[in-house]
This record gives sequence, structure tokens and C-alpha cells, in this order.
Amino acid sequence: MFITVDCGTTNMRCRLFNDSTLMAEAKRTAGCRNTAFSGTSDFLRQSLKECIKELLDSGGLAESDIEAVISSGTLASDVGIYYIPHVIAPVGIAESAAAARLAVLEDITSIPILFIPGVKTLPQKDEHDMLRFFDALESMSGEECETYGIMSRLGIDGDFVITLPGSYNKVFKVDASGRITWLQTGMCGEFIAAMSEHTLLKHSLPHPVIQKIIPESLYCGFDYATTRGVSPSLIKARTTQLFGGWNKDAAANFFVGALLKDDIMSIYNACGEHGKLIVGGGDPLRSIFELLLRHAGAKNLTVIDDETARLAPSIGAMLVYSEWKKNN
Repeated sequence: MFITVDCGTTNMRCRLFNDSTLMAEAKRTAGCRNTAFSGTSDFLRQSLKECIKELLDSGGLAESDIEAVISSGTLASDVGIYYIPHVIAPVGIAESAAAARLAVLEDITSIPILFIPGVKTLPQKDEHDMLRFFDALESMSGEECETYGIMSRLGIDGDFVITLPGSYNKVFKVDASGRITWLQTGMCGEFIAAMSEHTLLKHSLPHPVIQKIIPESLYCGFDYATTRGVSPSLIKARTTQLFGGWNKDAAANFFVGALLKDDIMSIYNACGEHGKLIVGGGDPLRSIFELLLRHAGAKNLTVIDDETARLAPSIGAMLVYSEWKKNN
């Protein structure tokens, strides 16, 4: 039996598996942002300890019944609990497994934990073009395992662009051999939360921001930001209600469509009109990204289903563990 851990910026999701069968789940609102805010990993460590105990108790299990805890995501980052340097792209399952490390953290559990590091890209050492220099400074933690799981569920080997919106949006290219070769990050969900909860717009927007998706209002915000810019567009979420007769839901969709304009165009520019594009992540962002990408002109889209979105990080992590076990 295994426990998988998918920890991101905001949430920690732990799952108990008997071989490939999901037995139980536990979740905490805990992620690398907690370490960034507090300066200590104590909250992450306690959250992981609680999740493991919850899963064991749910099945009447002892720690000795679990072969390994398999951790993907930010727990192996510099704001996690066991730092491993990111692996330099190109990276596939074999490269992720080769860089993974097994550790026992007795203050959390006596079960060995396999920490899977993230992926990064770096500029060439002699790069003098500052645009290419900044473009190449990228990283992700966990999305690689999520992608391995999506590929397994969809039965595909590679040669596509994928976008995984969440607290951050990661868009990256996977080559024909299934290796991640290029990536780009947008702040996405964090940007939405920051602007909707910590500015004057909080008074004008519902919480959560998207209560229902209104495509026409999304497109309107996206198109307005395309011509007027993102910053001048966001305040329209307020003025459309004060002076334009819009309700909060319509204004919120305009706001999100405008705010996501740059993220959407970075994805479109990566794949083009007819390039193969996979849209993952959780809803409502997954559905919003699909609508806006189609509106921007992307034609060859595959949108993953809810079950794949939920289980892909665990499936990918177990694939990496299987590969690691072969060599250890």
C-alpha cells in the first residue's frame, strides 16, 4: 500500500492506495505559501503528519502496512520540508526517478518518504540577450508528475503543449519521447485572489469570484484587455456595476477574462492555432481556460475530465516511484 502526497502553493492532498485502487483521501489547506509567509516549515510538517494519521486511521492500518509515502510538488522545494534541487530539463519519468530521494522524517512518520523534485530550465551560460535570459529562468514543482499521470490516463506518449492552471499556471512543451523541454509560469489563481481580495475590487466581486461562468462576459474582458491592457481593464469590474448596470457575476467574469489575457496568449503562442494542446487543472479554471483559448483561436484542444484532474498527480508520482524502485 502507498500514500501519495500532492502539495502545491495552497493545498496538500494525500491519498491512500492499495496497488492502483484509491482507498481514502485527506486534504489540508497547507502549501508552500505557508512557509513563505511564516518563515518556517512547521505547519507543513504538522499538516502532513495529520494527513498520514487520518489515512491510516480510516483503514485501521499501522505505519508498517505502508510501503512508502510518495511526495510530489512543493514539499521538495526550498519552501518545503526536504529540499532537493530541481532537475534541469529535458525531464521525463526516468529523469525524475533518478533525482528522487528516499528519506525518513521521524517527527512526521516512520514510513519512508520518496521526495520527487521539480523541473527547471536555465539560460545558456553565455546568454546575453536579456529576453531569452529571463524566458529561460523557469521552474515547477509537481506539475511534472501531474503530466505523467495525464499521459498515462490518456494513453499518449508526448508531442504536445499542456496548461495546468491553479494557484499558478504552468504551460509547457512535452516532446515526442515524453520529456518536458520548455515551460512558462503565470501567477493566475494567486493574481485573481490578490486583486479580488486585497484591493477596492473586493467590494464589487463575489467570493469565490466565479459563481457561474458567463462566456460572453469572459470574452468581453479578454478582448478589452487585449486592446486597452490588463491594468486599465480590471477597474471596469467596479465601474460596470456603478454606472453600467451590470450585476456582480457579469462583472466578475469580465474581471477574470481580462486578468487572464496574458496567460491565455502565452499558451496560444506556445502551441499556435493547430498545435496539440491539453488543458488540465481543476474547475472552474479549467473550463474558463478552455473557453478563452478557443476564443483566442486554439483549435486542437483536449480537455481532461474531472477524475483525471483529481488523480493524475498521484498516478504520475506512483509511476516515478515504480521507476525509482527498479534502480534502487
